Amino acid sequence: MAAALSGVLLYLGLGLLGFVGAPRAFSLVALLGGATTFALWAPGFPEVLVGGLPWGIAVAGDTWTVGLWALGLVLHATLLVHAWAKDSAFHPLTTVLIGTCLAGALSRDLFNLYVLMDLSSLIALVLIASGRRVRAVWAGLQYLVLTEVGLTLYLFGLGLVYGRLGTLSVSALAERGPNLSDPALAVGVGLLLAGTAVKTGVFLLGLWLPQAHGQAPTEVSVLLSGIVVKIGVVTLARLAEAFPVGTVLLFLGVLTGFGGLLYALWEKDLKVFLGFHTVSQLGYMLIGLGLGAGTGALLYAVAHGLFKGLLFLAAGEAVERTGQRQIAFLTGRLSLPLAVGLGVGACAIAGLPPLAGFAAKGVLALGAPGWAKGAFFALGLGTAASFSKLVPLLRPRERGPAGGLPVLAAAVVALGVAGTVLAGDLLAPRAWGEAILVVGLGYGLYHGLSRVRPGLPRWGFDWSVVSLLGASVGVAGLVAFGGL
Repeated sequence: MAAALSGVLLYLGLGLLGFVGAPRAFSLVALLGGATTFALWAPGFPEVLVGGLPWGIAVAGDTWTVGLWALGLVLHATLLVHAWAKDSAFHPLTTVLIGTCLAGALSRDLFNLYVLMDLSSLIALVLIASGRRVRAVWAGLQYLVLTEVGLTLYLFGLGLVYGRLGTLSVSALAERGPNLSDPALAVGVGLLLAGTAVKTGVFLLGLWLPQAHGQAPTEVSVLLSGIVVKIGVVTLARLAEAFPVGTVLLFLGVLTGFGGLLYALWEKDLKVFLGFHTVSQLGYMLIGLGLGAGTGALLYAVAHGLFKGLLFLAAGEAVERTGQRQIAFLTGRLSLPLAVGLGVGACAIAGLPPLAGFAAKGVLALGAPGWAKGAFFALGLGTAASFSKLVPLLRPRERGPAGGLPVLAAAVVALGVAGTVLAGDLLAPRAWGEAILVVGLGYGLYHGLSRVRPGLPRWGFDWSVVSLLGASVGVAGLVAFGGL
């Protein structure tokens, strides 16, 4: 426990010192210190109360903590390699943001998670707006306003839950097995879920996500989609442990999986397209949490952080080097490292073996009920179809600098191979054949849909607020209805 807390303090302290001077050096030392402390406390430690009774904060080194720490350290190493020459403010902000995420992975206290989610939103706003582009600044402001509305709902939920149960410790709540037949408690839990879903970027609740991730500078997009949204995911995992909300999470998982996918299928802006896919991919994690498949949900969260980080890094560099955001205009204009990075990321998210996406989807499907396997199949089919539009981009024009792309590409392959081998059943030829078949069918579906032009509504800021509030009421109602 002491080593884990030391790692968080190193990140936060050295990140703040980076504003004074030597920002790159302090960020590098934070990474090395974080990796060292991680090696000291992994594979975990039991829950401990930091600060003592009655106001101490519960922390533990469980599997979620291990997975998200590993993800955060890999992403930090990648960005140090890729953005070493970035301006002086980028590295301290990145270091503090990753330290905040590492602290969130440790926490098992619902109020402490609120504070960390709020802090990450404020730092993310500064990073999103750091490119000083009008669209990026506006996307960042929408991100802040909408997430703050969501966190306000979360705060009201905290008050209702604490007023009824007298504790916000995840373990204490889980031991009590609270009955949601109490209307006030059910509404409180519903607000906790809704607020976290807004912060995470769940469809209809967090409509800020595609534009914020799509308009942010390249390295910031990697952080947002790779690790920042995972604070929301781990908070949902803690809520699923503390309260009987599996059915609501299943509903939200299906909604966000297919809602994000529907928009991604016809999106033409490369980075916004990837943003909609972050929304869609959250569906896998939420369905996993709803089914009680915590290991599968965690594996998918880590795999997503790696392959989506790779995709955003390659796509962002392509957009910055060519000045083009539209997918059609990027054909034949990518360098070899960008084309390879985009190709590996696309194959991983589509679920081709033996990459990280294949292993994560396979573990999630093991033991899942028939309807869930059907949902995973449909999501995989749609994901493969939508990423088929990137195939023309994979013809490189020339050589160029690779930056941090090889780090993430290697991590995507390594996690996929390790997960496939450890799962055992995924080594069977049938599993590989089914995965390849889904990708092939998806490619065919893409050509079948290429002439379809659905009139999907575009969500401006005003309608995003209306959607957030309406969906939050719906989530609270679902929880209350389920508890009656």
